[in-house]
Amino acid sequence: MEDEGKFGVPMLSNKQHFGYLANGLKFLSDVRQTQPDWGIPELLMPSFEVVMKKSAKSFYGIDHQLFQEFYKDNVCGILLSRDCGTIVYGFGEDTLHVWLFREDGGISNLYMYFYIESTKDNVRHIYTWPTLTADDQLFAGNKEEREQIYERLANKLMVYLAVKKYVKVETIIVPVGTTAKLDDKILGYKSKEKVRNESGQEVIVMDSRWFRKIVNDNEIFVRGFFRFQNKKDEKGEWYKELIFVDSFVRHGYHRNALIEEENNSKE
Repeated sequence: MEDEGKFGVPMLSNKQHFGYLANGLKFLSDVRQTQPDWGIPELLMPSFEVVMKKSAKSFYGIDHQLFQEFYKDNVCGILLSRDCGTIVYGFGEDTLHVWLFREDGGISNLYMYFYIESTKDNVRHIYTWPTLTADDQLFAGNKEEREQIYERLANKLMVYLAVKKYVKVETIIVPVGTTAKLDDKILGYKSKEKVRNESGQEVIVMDSRWFRKIVNDNEIFVRGFFRFQNKKDEKGEWYKELIFVDSFVRHGYHRNALIEEENNSKE
């Protein structure tokens, strides 16, 4: 993570909210003293979020199991989300800690801190300052939207980490001060999107080519589904991999869009 002097808390009229966030920042500072392996910050791309959205239901029934796995694996990191900001996260035993930062004049200010406890029946309990989302200096939107922000952010993180663990993804590292053209770096990337890294450190771009399919369903296309498939690794140990299964297509076909593009280029 960046130098500690670049972190702060926004100046708030509500002193209780200011004090709560200041304590959250201090707790993060204490965590950093243990030197966790945060890894390189990861930038979430729209295509990756499509995979997250389509696979989310596959993980609801194993939510507590995921908490346990991520704790066992000492999972922690920094996620760069275009609609949220910078999310710092780390797992304790059956617990997920989340810090949300936003850039203000070159300073990463802490706008939210909370933690979640997971129970064996896949129920989550969220702990935070009860009136924090009512602070207009911190949040916009109506009351209902604000009250859902903790759950939405927790869901985003858990599904993101589950997809990262179980789904085949593509990643590239964007060095400091450089611009990467994603269609050049990631095979089959459709958009002419560029990523400029001015963060002061390397950034990993998270992408996935799942669902980039051309479907010709002359009559009936029956949607596929996700399931976990047991596989053996090189050591002969069993592990689970999330796969997407096409149930069936009647009088139609599936083919990779990349293949069609190659054929068109030859014509």
